[in-house]
Amino acid sequence: MRIRGILAAFVVALSVVLMAGLAQSGADLLRADRAAVTDTKRTATDAASDAGPGTQVQLRAVTFNMCGGFCNKGGTDLLYHIEKQINDFAPAHLIMLQEVCYSQFEWFKSKYAGTYEFSFTPLLTNYPTCGASDCSVNMDSDPNNDDTRCWIGQVLGARGALGPKDEIPLGGENHQLDNNGNPLPLPRTFNALCHDVTLNGVPGKVKGCSVHLRAFDDAKGVSDRARSAQAARLASELDADIDAGKVVVVGGDFNAVPQPHKGPVLDSFYRPDAAPGGGIGRFYEADTTDDNDPDGTGPDPGYWTMTDPDCVAPAKTCRSGQSTTVDLSPLDHDQRNSKIDHLFFSEATTTDTLSGGSYAMYFGDAARTIIKHKPVEAAKDANGKYLKLSEHTFYRGWATVTVS
Repeated sequence: MRIRGILAAFVVALSVVLMAGLAQSGADLLRADRAAVTDTKRTATDAASDAGPGTQVQLRAVTFNMCGGFCNKGGTDLLYHIEKQINDFAPAHLIMLQEVCYSQFEWFKSKYAGTYEFSFTPLLTNYPTCGASDCSVNMDSDPNNDDTRCWIGQVLGARGALGPKDEIPLGGENHQLDNNGNPLPLPRTFNALCHDVTLNGVPGKVKGCSVHLRAFDDAKGVSDRARSAQAARLASELDADIDAGKVVVVGGDFNAVPQPHKGPVLDSFYRPDAAPGGGIGRFYEADTTDDNDPDGTGPDPGYWTMTDPDCVAPAKTCRSGQSTTVDLSPLDHDQRNSKIDHLFFSEATTTDTLSGGSYAMYFGDAARTIIKHKPVEAAKDANGKYLKLSEHTFYRGWATVTVS
């Protein structure tokens, strides 16, 4: 268990907080040197596998930046849409969620009690868009009076039991800039939320990680360099787990596209045999061939396929895949082809079985009760913008892995 240092408090006007969005303070009772925030009330609902270590099994995972604060204001009334997506992919062994308000984390804990255990780590702890209009109490030196309605961060869920918490500090807190190159008044703190897990129906050693890397694209590339360093740090920290025989699954918002000529951020994850260009990593990406749909119920892959680059024979795995962003102009090809969320399986993966798909969660009605996966079927608000649950897509994938 790694111990994170106590974060300095940031004091700014509330109006600045609201404009800046996410913000960080010192909520020390969620730090790695304290007990993990997990759900321990559990009754196994899946039949345990009789297979021993070394057996190949299908491992299924989902990742979703649900925009729980900015898009959903910390509310829980629409989370049943996410629940349905998870349940439709059953059994989803691992659930990685990002930008989850603490109130929403508690909803998932309660909803899935007895099936999943969940853990939370904060990205920011004084974010008023999660439900509290004033988060100043979270900015003092006393973590015991923090208002949890101001917390937002990453969540990891396991269909089974969570083991030891490994909260990996990724750095990148220094000199955080927005798209215009201006300093963020309320910077984030970046930690990958990882746990060793015992999964129902999956024998052997498995580790899951939910991650959110640094955002924004300033003209000088400061943020991109920080993301590259964060990804390299995470990949390096996971080497020991892979060498120990664990199957490692990493899902989250990397804020980086897969194509190697558009940046080096993901070089540390993609293996050398990933076309084109390869990498120096030990992972395969689930949605890697552009045309694999896990169950055939999602959007037409040809509609979403990224064209640069495409995965063609004889390559079996590529740096490619479907868009994971839901843009304001999703029918504009120049705007929608952006894959920044990724689901990585470590090299224990059998590459022929890799499959993944990203599913936009548009609302088909103004009441937000019906989910559509295609923008042409989505409803629009008074300003002509598509109604959506998040600006990211729900991404699910699987791979056959050999567990030790």
